[in-house]
Amino acid sequence: MNMNNNRTENAVKQYCDTMIHVIEGLKQGWRRTWLTTEGVGRPMNMSGREYSRLNEFYLLMVCEQMGYDYPIFMTFNQCKQSGVHVNKGEKSVAVLFWCMRAHEKRGKNDISIDNYHQLPDAERDRFETYAVLRCYNVFNIAQTSMQEDAPELYEKLTSNYKTPAIAETTDGMYSNAKLDNLIAGKWICKVIVRKQSKAFYNPKSDSILLPEKEQYNMGGTTEQVYAGGQEYYSTFLHEATHSTGADTRLNRFDKGKEEGKAYGREELVAELTAALIGHELGFNTSVEKNNAAYLSGWLKVCKEQPRFLVSVLADVSKAADIIDKAIDAA
Repeated sequence: MNMNNNRTENAVKQYCDTMIHVIEGLKQGWRRTWLTTEGVGRPMNMSGREYSRLNEFYLLMVCEQMGYDYPIFMTFNQCKQSGVHVNKGEKSVAVLFWCMRAHEKRGKNDISIDNYHQLPDAERDRFETYAVLRCYNVFNIAQTSMQEDAPELYEKLTSNYKTPAIAETTDGMYSNAKLDNLIAGKWICKVIVRKQSKAFYNPKSDSILLPEKEQYNMGGTTEQVYAGGQEYYSTFLHEATHSTGADTRLNRFDKGKEEGKAYGREELVAELTAALIGHELGFNTSVEKNNAAYLSGWLKVCKEQPRFLVSVLADVSKAADIIDKAIDAA
């Protein structure tokens, strides 16, 4: 059952247009990383609830494009309830969510999932449940009078975000203890670190092969040495994402009709998952060198099939949740 409205489809197109802008920048070379905003933390609403990963990348991109300092958003009604107003001339953006409904198998009745659950068992058998994509509009707090009219609320919300402190090992490369723990044996599959030319996930042995961290130290300036450490962890996150797609886990590898298309889709899942997790940890990731060839294909499918991105982000969400849980436990 597929019941969508024009408002939702326009929101999906907005998401895709944003992704197209990013991919074109990466392809043309004027953009070096998937995300460029600083600070640690996922986008959230004014009640402190984090937005789903379906919306995370898009809202971070909105902040980047519009110059918003914090990825905190609120609805028009939340503005009024908080005693603040939306500044004149400001425009909202849409966020997406999945809504469950029920449709009569041999009829035209369509009801909410709450009404469906209230039906007697015999009545429920006449219906089938389905998920439909919907949207609602939000404003960033920078588009409101919150800083002036509700300074205490503004301070409370923004205190959740901070620019990550510089962390480095003795050799000057970026270091992350939790990711080191995953690599050392706390990840869901074996990670083999040794001197080699490339990293990859091997589905047959269910293992990740990763070059030594020192191989990412290409010398140069202090900043370049530091960034080499970030590239090392970015590579691990990329391959870790691939490992979540194994048939014993999320069973993701067969998505896509042709083998090439399926692999290209899987690479985009890995790229975006690594970008989001890296950003949450305080660093931004660039496109894997081997994936530069996929940029044109990703552009093409995003332009022709906007829903493709929604499907990809659904898999990004599942993979990122697995990595997040492992990081928390490391």
